[in-house]
Amino acid sequence: MRTRIALLVSVLALAACDEPAPDPDPPPTLEERAQTFEDPEVARIWTRMMETIAPDDGWERARYLEFHWAVARDDEPLIREHSWDRWEGQARVDAPTDDGRMVAIFPTDNPEEGRVWLAGEELSGEAATERLNSAHRAHVNDAYWLLMPYKWTDPGVEARYAGYETDDEGMEWEVVELTFDAGTGLTPQNMYRAFINPDTGRMERWHFLSNPDADPSPADWADWRQVGPIQLPENRMVGGEPRIFFPHLRVETEVPEGAFDPPGS
Repeated sequence: MRTRIALLVSVLALAACDEPAPDPDPPPTLEERAQTFEDPEVARIWTRMMETIAPDDGWERARYLEFHWAVARDDEPLIREHSWDRWEGQARVDAPTDDGRMVAIFPTDNPEEGRVWLAGEELSGEAATERLNSAHRAHVNDAYWLLMPYKWTDPGVEARYAGYETDDEGMEWEVVELTFDAGTGLTPQNMYRAFINPDTGRMERWHFLSNPDADPSPADWADWRQVGPIQLPENRMVGGEPRIFFPHLRVETEVPEGAFDPPGS
C-alpha cells in the first residue's frame, strides 16, 4: 500500500522543480521478504509458494482486485461485491442488507472517512459511521478468505513451522501455524493452520481457530486458477461441498476507470 506524503514546499524546492524526481524505492524482492520470517522452514515454504502462485513478482504487480465473495445458503447465496486498490488503500463494498443495497467507498486505513449509500440514499452522521465500519469488517473478512496465502508477511503476523501431518485419507501435508500480535487486525485472537501440498507448493487447506484452544474449522482451498498476474482458488470446500466461493475474480496491474465512482455516476 502506498502512502501519500505531504511535502512542505520551500524556496529551495521551487528552485529545483525542473529537476527530475528521484525514482521511488523498488519493492522488496522475494528473498528480502522471505528474510522477515524468523523460522527458515517457513521462509522455504513461503518462497516456493510465492514462486508458484505469484511468479515474476505477481503479487507486487497485482494492484487492483475485484471479487465477489459468496456463501452458500439453502435458498440462494449471499454475495458481497468488492473492489480494492491495494496501492492507494481504497475499497468499495456493494452488499445486500435488510434495509436495501449498501454501497460503501472508503480508505482502508480510516473507513469512517468514506461515503456510504443505502437503498440509493447517501447516509451521514452516526448512521454512515456504523455502515462504513460494517463494510470495512466485510472487506477484511472477505479479502482474507480470498488472499490468506499472500498475507503471511503482513505486519503483526507470526508464522511457525509445525512439521508434517498426515490426514485421514493418507495425504501428507506440511503445516504452518499463523497467529497475530495483540492489536493486529480486527480479530487478533484468531489462529490459522495452513496446510501446504508438498507436490504443488500451494496452500490447499486451512484450519481456522477462533482462538488457539478452540476446535478447528477446516476448509479446502480448491480450484486454483490464473487470474491476471497471480493464482487464486475459486472454492472453499467444507465436507466436499463449496461453502464459500468466488463467482467473479479479476486482478489487474492498473485501476480500471470508474472503479470507485459513486453509485449512479
